[in-house]
Amino acid sequence: MEEQLGKGYQQMMIGLIIFIAGAIWGGMVATDGMVAEDIYWPAVMMLSGAMITLLGTTFGTDHEDDRSNDLGDAIIELTDRINRLVGASDDSSDESE
Repeated sequence: MEEQLGKGYQQMMIGLIIFIAGAIWGGMVATDGMVAEDIYWPAVMMLSGAMITLLGTTFGTDHEDDRSNDLGDAIIELTDRINRLVGASDDSSDESE
C-alpha cells in the first residue's frame, strides 16, 4: 500500500478511521429530540479526521506531482512582499535623515 499512496498512507488511514468514527457517533446521537449541540463533538471529530487525511495526502508523498505546495508558495510570496515593503520603508527613512 505504501508504494501506491506514499509515506503518508498511515496518516491517511488514521484520518479516515477518525472521520468514519465521528460520522457513526454523529449518526447515533442524531435522534428526534436532538439539538445542534448534540452533534458538535462528532462534527469536530469528523473535521479533525478530514484534516489529518488531507495533510497526509499533501505532505506524505514522495511524488512531486502529487504534492500540493500552494500554502508554501503563498507563504514565500508574502514573505518576499513584506521584505520588499520593509526594505522600501527603510530606504525612504534613510533618505529623509
